[in-house]
Amino acid sequence: MNTEFSLIDTWFAPLSDAIGDDCALLDLAPGQRLATSTDTLVAGVHFPPDASAEQISYRAVVTALSDLAAAGAEPLAIAVALTLPAPESVWLEGFAAGLKDALQSQGVRLLGGDTTSGPLTVTVQVFGALPQGQGLQRSGACAGDGVYLSGCTGDAAAALTVMRGDWQGAPEHADYLRQCFYRPQPRLQLGQQLLGIASSAIDVSDGVVADAGHICRASGVGMQLQESALPLSTALESLADVTAAQILALTGGDDYQLLFTVAADRESQVPEGCTRIGEVIAGAGVSCGLELPSGGYEHFAAAPPRPVDDPNVSCEVATDADTEDGLPLTGVFGSWSQFVAFGFGSGLASKAPGTAGTALAVPLYLLLAPLDLFAYSVFIVAAAIFGIWVCDVASRELDVHDHPGIVWDEFVGFWIAMWALPADWPWLLAAFVVFRFFDILKPWPISWCDRRVHGGLGIMLDDIVAGVFTCALLHVVILVS
Repeated sequence: MNTEFSLIDTWFAPLSDAIGDDCALLDLAPGQRLATSTDTLVAGVHFPPDASAEQISYRAVVTALSDLAAAGAEPLAIAVALTLPAPESVWLEGFAAGLKDALQSQGVRLLGGDTTSGPLTVTVQVFGALPQGQGLQRSGACAGDGVYLSGCTGDAAAALTVMRGDWQGAPEHADYLRQCFYRPQPRLQLGQQLLGIASSAIDVSDGVVADAGHICRASGVGMQLQESALPLSTALESLADVTAAQILALTGGDDYQLLFTVAADRESQVPEGCTRIGEVIAGAGVSCGLELPSGGYEHFAAAPPRPVDDPNVSCEVATDADTEDGLPLTGVFGSWSQFVAFGFGSGLASKAPGTAGTALAVPLYLLLAPLDLFAYSVFIVAAAIFGIWVCDVASRELDVHDHPGIVWDEFVGFWIAMWALPADWPWLLAAFVVFRFFDILKPWPISWCDRRVHGGLGIMLDDIVAGVFTCALLHVVILVS
């Protein structure tokens, strides 16, 4: 009878020197810190139901290790949790063989894991080491950074067309494409080389455009991608439709290449084999010159791709009519915090929402103008503190850092600009123009605040500084006039 313990003893204990205790123990060298991540693969979602056991286990390990590559970590060990419908010896033998192959090829230990009964699912937890204080993250990209891609993308997505029988390229590439899907190679060495060079990084599991959007969201920036710069494999180049090949390279996932950004003064240090495919820009979201399908990439799908609701991806993607800047209108008013953060709806302006928000701040200021200076100052401080909180709540609800429609920061910035100034129209107009100038052009240190400070404080701080600069400049004008 195959029990859980006999299954472990037969197939997995021979692969590990750490299985048998309640916990595995992992030592780190002095000056190192731990990097860890967990990935789950489900039959019919992340791999075809008819995939072999060996293909499944190998792919599960190397795709999980790709997260360590994205962090720049050196891989140390993994733990595997396996859920399977029935403990069939032939299937388990293949699974153990693929697992052993992956462990040996990637140089990692198996620490242990778990087994249980249920629909076929494989969960892999990876452990890696980083120098203390170092590590690549999605946040950190700044306007002006170059956007780089290691290797080619789109091949794993093309493999799905091979499996479905509708591959339109040269047939001699079919085996290569299947290999790309089942045996991807995590860019572990490259990730370690990028420590101290890249300002942000991510592995391409959901597609270049989608994963670029993750960096944009975490860093509070936008990206402009150049589809003509994308490196294409020989297999994708065999497609008659060049645009179709570029769309696969932009939207196809499961390639596990690294997408990363590099500051201009470090671009000469980018390792060979990486291609510059765009630039980080101020703003939000990802843009490119192609009209992409409105469906997103699914790791394995027999049906058409599902719609994706990601406001950071806007490469001319067709969307439903009832949206504003990629944000469902119903979502804006789904909570009072979003309603307030969007300036009572002024942030929904299709053009220049920041300017629209500042314009609404003017009549609101006129309501505050009768206050004495002390009361007005207290109100501004309270509005700024409240804004840090409400903007943070709204951005987390929307899962977007500093959505362009969030304009409460413009309210507070303009009110600061009008501190102790005459409440008449020439000064209102001057404060409006100068504040918009500082807020749009973002000279230092406003630009530093905008790029480096995140969360609700990051959303508010650059406009607060812009308001202070405006107020100071106009008071100088009063003094010298």
